[in-house]
Amino acid sequence: MLIGRQNIALIFAAAVLAFISCERSRRDVSVAKAGSVSLEASQLKQLIPEGFEDRFGDDALQFVSQWTENVLLSEAALKLHLDERKDVAAKIEDARRMILASAAEQYLVLPRTQVDSAEVVSYYQEHSEEFIRQKDEVLIEHIAVDDPFARDSVAALLDSIPFEELAERFSIYPADVSQGYLSKDQMHRKLAKAAFSLSEGEHAGPIDTEFGYYFIKLVDFAPKGSLREFSEVEQGIRDYLSEERFREVYADVMDSLRSVEGVSIDTNAIEEALTKIEN
Repeated sequence: MLIGRQNIALIFAAAVLAFISCERSRRDVSVAKAGSVSLEASQLKQLIPEGFEDRFGDDALQFVSQWTENVLLSEAALKLHLDERKDVAAKIEDARRMILASAAEQYLVLPRTQVDSAEVVSYYQEHSEEFIRQKDEVLIEHIAVDDPFARDSVAALLDSIPFEELAERFSIYPADVSQGYLSKDQMHRKLAKAAFSLSEGEHAGPIDTEFGYYFIKLVDFAPKGSLREFSEVEQGIRDYLSEERFREVYADVMDSLRSVEGVSIDTNAIEEALTKIEN
């Protein structure tokens, strides 16, 4: 059965704008227009992928430009009655089904997958053997520069200005310790050689690598066999427990839906259909 043109337009809009909220601020303003469709300011968050929201420039404008192209092409398709073609209607229905399935997942599953802090702590305490270091590891800060002038500047100032301040001033990468503890085989061999020879608080460099010049500071050394601190593994445990709970809740929801709605799969019919496709 073909889908009506009005419904098709709604589906296109939903697909392009990624489930835009139905409630818009009365003070919302239009930031772009294509054909008969306007893009409101509140819709930008749904339109622009995570990580690009705070970057106004070519990246953000590219997504808006793509939106205008999608709108123009979709409206052209409607004027040409392409939505009435069987193959197009089938694809639209598939897209609609996927969007609705994702919405149902957000509504039925995700609210039941929250993990509280007590559960995370409990898992850490009951599974401490999982968090024993298998190798010696170091926690380092670093300064990375890519030219000899910056290298010489850092080297000249290293003993008179705090490492962190130099990192903010010169480093092409953040100097924080977000990478966490690293073993030798997780580091560049030259950095590892220097890092594992330092005492806590000491620094080394410049270290010449194919990626630039590095200065490193040893924040902490953790020997093989030591237990990782809770702060090191907290987020990993939380992610693991959330994923496990998601699987459990998802399976429970699907079992409930199957029992109510019913599901049947004819494997013989599928095999026969695939055979005909191959031939």
